[in-house]
Amino acid sequence: MAQRILILSHDNKIGDAIVVTGLFKPLRAHWPDCEIGVLCGGSNAALYRHHPDVKWLHVSSSRNVFARMWAGAKARFKRYDIVVHFGLDLANPSVQIVLNMVNAKKRFLFLKHPTKSLSNDVVMDGDWGYRPNTQAQHYSARHRRFLNTLGAWPASYHYDIHLGPNAPAVPHQRDGLLMVINSQSSAGNKSFSLPWLQVLVKTVYAQYPNMHLQVLSASPGLEKAMRDMFSALADRVKVTPFAPTVTPSLAMIQSADLVVTPDTYAVHAASAWNKPVIALYEPSVLSVDSWEPLSDTYAQIIAPSGKAVSDIDVSDVMRALDHLLVHPKSRERVFLK
Repeated sequence: MAQRILILSHDNKIGDAIVVTGLFKPLRAHWPDCEIGVLCGGSNAALYRHHPDVKWLHVSSSRNVFARMWAGAKARFKRYDIVVHFGLDLANPSVQIVLNMVNAKKRFLFLKHPTKSLSNDVVMDGDWGYRPNTQAQHYSARHRRFLNTLGAWPASYHYDIHLGPNAPAVPHQRDGLLMVINSQSSAGNKSFSLPWLQVLVKTVYAQYPNMHLQVLSASPGLEKAMRDMFSALADRVKVTPFAPTVTPSLAMIQSADLVVTPDTYAVHAASAWNKPVIALYEPSVLSVDSWEPLSDTYAQIIAPSGKAVSDIDVSDVMRALDHLLVHPKSRERVFLK
């Protein structure tokens, strides 16, 4: 009987979901007849819904524990042989509930279960950077560790995004490069403020007359504010309409020539399609190491200690842009002081 493998991705994080997509092809190469399911949230379901290697999708309609219980109960009926959870949050009650509801034959975890370890648990312990005096590893290291534990040894790990047939078409620019700018992340200190974004856009607009800019919007209010802000630059600066799904933003990143973004899903979407990316980070060493870009060409700019990404001077971003355009296949990490 084919192995049935369930991947837990119920935290709704889109960046994490992009990293997970790198698992599917190596799993199918190792076990060609395996059947893969994903238990996910409504926000990151778009990363799995159209993937040809995902057979079952169990969507938790919200972060509510009862919604997660219901999704876990539906997954239970598939009688999974393996469930794998890549997080280190096993003390979280909702994670424990989902694991119990799924009731897979074998659990692959990255920490020992804090309350109810089972004899068939496979604990892939390691120095993931969350302990004192350990070096943080990229989040994808856990995915490779899982594959290696199964005996699968992929030559490399590549994200594999499938947007589906209904993904919006992105108009092709007739001349010049297309820069996609994502301004929002999961927290204020990781996001671009509107005044900072305005300075960046106007500076790029002035210094690169042949470059087109597409700014992604994360809410209706933000979309309106950005449209008003850039109305005088509408010949080359466009604002993507807000959508309740991440698919239009992903489609725009797929069409980009380069991406500018804080530390969020757009870094990993750019890496999935090997787009040059300028990524701005707040000064958390864990974040810098665990979520760095994997594109062939990138600049990773880290704000000074105690500062937010909007405290990074636009001139530092422009310096990275100048370098990136002249030196493809360059990778640099800059800690600002």
